[in-house]
Amino acid sequence: MHNDVRSNSHFVSVDGVRLHYRQVDGPAESLPVIFTHGGGPGSTAWSNFRLSAAAFAERHTCYFLDFAQFGGSDMVPIEGPALGWHARKLLGFMDALGIQRAHLVNQSFGGCVAIRFAVDHPERVGRLLLIGSQPVARGVLQPLPLFSKHAATLMSDYYLADGGPSLVKMRELICRYELHDDARLDEETLRLRYEASANPAYLELLGTPGAFGEWEDLSSVFAQVKAPTLILWGLHDWFGGIDVPMLMLNRFADARLHVMGNAAHHLQSECPDEFNAVATAFIGGYA
Repeated sequence: MHNDVRSNSHFVSVDGVRLHYRQVDGPAESLPVIFTHGGGPGSTAWSNFRLSAAAFAERHTCYFLDFAQFGGSDMVPIEGPALGWHARKLLGFMDALGIQRAHLVNQSFGGCVAIRFAVDHPERVGRLLLIGSQPVARGVLQPLPLFSKHAATLMSDYYLADGGPSLVKMRELICRYELHDDARLDEETLRLRYEASANPAYLELLGTPGAFGEWEDLSSVFAQVKAPTLILWGLHDWFGGIDVPMLMLNRFADARLHVMGNAAHHLQSECPDEFNAVATAFIGGYA
């Protein structure tokens, strides 16, 4: 079973912002692993990576961090460049828990934050793992669908149209944007995502001008990413073509790319066995 592991819920305050995280204890002699999540409705680190908790906890203590504006963390406006803002909170999280260095495993938006963090604080990163992350304003060969008119209303459609968040709408969103095979949708993950999305405080943020900060294109700092990096990509990722990870592969100091042919954006949910095998081998230093 992928999910037969118990996580403990905790909170920590960083710069006056309360951040929520879950912890699964593992061997103390290994570097810990911090998981971060994507930017879709209802995303949390636990819902994104719960099917990986048992595999990683065999060798590492695991922390599943909710960024501000997500999950159980504070719903507060962000000022200035968003990736740098979240990266500073990640640094504060590590300092508050006494984590001097950690491996970072990240889904989509979380990977963009982790890249910013790895550039700003290279001494705090062991190994870096990115899933479907697009830290650029546009693709090399084609525009990013994420910024096209077809996805421009993704968040408002879910939160504001047709009565707001619902289990039906969350199922449709995950199947359309995040999975290649609809049958791979995990019902517990669906429930967690929906419940996290039904937060009235987030609706207030949607109505607050500038609450989500400014987008950052990180392509100019790619060469400054020194941590050994594994980039994972689903061949059917709706949010970007293979040119995006190839650009990172070409510019990062020490990167490798693993492409899954039968997966889309949340490949750790669609192909958990393959992901866990590849990811734990890399984090453990064997690949």
